Amino acid sequence: MPKKVTKKTQKVGDATLEEGTPISFHKDYTDWKKTLEDLEGGAIGVLSGDLFTALKNHVKPPPIARPASPNKGQTGAFVELDKIDNLILLRGDGAYFDEDAETLENAINDIEDLLAHPSLNPQNIMFSVPAKYDKKTGDYPEGVKMEPIYGHYLDDYFKTKHKDNLKGRTSDPSWSNSKKNVATPPMYQALVGGKLVTTGLLDIMEKAVQELDDRTYSIDITTSKPARYLTEIPSFRKALARAISTSKVGKSVSISKVTSKLSGRSFEVGGSQKVVNLLKRYANLRGLVGNITSFSIQLTPAKTKTLIKYYMQSNMQVKTRTLTKSWKDVLVV
Repeated sequence: MPKKVTKKTQKVGDATLEEGTPISFHKDYTDWKKTLEDLEGGAIGVLSGDLFTALKNHVKPPPIARPASPNKGQTGAFVELDKIDNLILLRGDGAYFDEDAETLENAINDIEDLLAHPSLNPQNIMFSVPAKYDKKTGDYPEGVKMEPIYGHYLDDYFKTKHKDNLKGRTSDPSWSNSKKNVATPPMYQALVGGKLVTTGLLDIMEKAVQELDDRTYSIDITTSKPARYLTEIPSFRKALARAISTSKVGKSVSISKVTSKLSGRSFEVGGSQKVVNLLKRYANLRGLVGNITSFSIQLTPAKTKTLIKYYMQSNMQVKTRTLTKSWKDVLVV
């Protein structure tokens, strides 16, 4: 027997949203964050602190930033990381809105800008080491030339010089390099992925934007607004005409019958962006990210009466025959 699938629903505006296309980037993000929080201390080559905190504080002003850092804290990955963290904590796998999508898109741009920056890219954080040193003690003669290394400070020289005081700090040879844009230190892996962090933040943000673009909903509308606005939607207008033509009691139309035939029934949107925009306005869903594929509406007798009145006054054709009486004459509760 097939397993019953329970679809996620959420009340937003004047409608209940039923998710058609699930999203998973929120779980990817929380898994990513937990991975970073679990990587701490010696595992990332530092005395204390975890990788998530290190990334948040990347290039922040002193005392966290190194004194010689070219960045004074106004740019860097941390700027959008706080926003992303708060956003996903708030929204989870629920509804997202235009400003949320903009935050995620900005995060992609900020990360890409950071990676393209000659010094803010974690690959290119520079440290100086002696060109020649004693391979047993790390000592080097006065006046020896100093050379740059990039990425992580815990290179062969540092481990030799401080071998008796590493306090559990370890590193991978790939974390440091004598050339720019080559090293893969933990903070860089947090952004783009690697051995320590399987999937980087950049990939998660790109997935988030794509999933939100592809998201679909079926909505059940409970607004107090007149239902006449829905007559602009072909599937609803056609169903309304049929409901009226098949709900005759003598020479009148039964409001209760029309209500029962339309209320709670699903209507297809048909891929029209104009209809989607109309539904978002009507159901107070302005700014909702995602496509509406179908809708239903909860009708009351009073709302149905107004709907029929509008339909008749707009001279729409009822298939059975032309109604010659006024809308007041043909309605019956």
